[in-house]
Amino acid sequence: MFTLSVLTDEIDQDFAHALDVAEEWGLHTVELHKLWGKNICDLDPDELTRAMRMVRERGLQVSAIDSLFLRCPIDDAAAYAKHIDILERSFRLADLFQTPLVRCFSFWRQDTLAQHWDLLLERLELPVRMAARAGVTLAFENTKTTLVGTGAEIRQLMLAIDSPNFRSIWDIGNALVAGEDRPYPDGYEAVRPWICHVHVKDAVRHADGSSAWRPIGGGQVDYRGQLTALQRDGYHGVIALETHYQPEGGTKEQGSRESFAGLRNILDELNLRWQ
Repeated sequence: MFTLSVLTDEIDQDFAHALDVAEEWGLHTVELHKLWGKNICDLDPDELTRAMRMVRERGLQVSAIDSLFLRCPIDDAAAYAKHIDILERSFRLADLFQTPLVRCFSFWRQDTLAQHWDLLLERLELPVRMAARAGVTLAFENTKTTLVGTGAEIRQLMLAIDSPNFRSIWDIGNALVAGEDRPYPDGYEAVRPWICHVHVKDAVRHADGSSAWRPIGGGQVDYRGQLTALQRDGYHGVIALETHYQPEGGTKEQGSRESFAGLRNILDELNLRWQ
């Protein structure tokens, strides 16, 4: 059985309203990225207290702390030092919200992965050791805008790091727009042994390499194949909606409602259970 979740800012920056919608959808788990226009790691003590109380009073679980760790230039030592501070704060937040997962990235995309490979491994050694000491899993997300975007690249990174505290948020939609021709099944099979968490969004990729977000079921991602494979392979973790889709002239909430309905329709069609 899957656990469905949603990044609350994909509904609204108004945290209370986002939680209202999540509960309306029957969700018991949410993911924290941006609240009231700030990343979760940037909340002041009053805002953090409010957020904790709102989650607790509704009886909700938090699936991950979506920090922006390592969304910075790889060759900027000062920026890297600041991001280590962000990571330490992320660990404290994970403890406060009782979640084992802290999201991380792989620096802004510059040139090619091969050109920055050795430095990437060097930069990740300290964070992975810190995560192990904190009892936290660094949940690595693939994106087009960072050095590692596809399932094949994730596999390369996971084999090199080789730590139980460094695992993958598999984002099949991000893999598509990053240029992976068949994120399912090829990308998924590459990354499958390291998946600890799943983000879902849909998109179309054009011949010129450009892309556009679509509601789930309305793009090129094979969600019927992907969700069936996750069930077949015994994945019982979180599937979190991170739609990015916003209809023309509409709102993020409208896009997320459309995407959640699309996800539910596919799950129902496949007779896949969720909570």
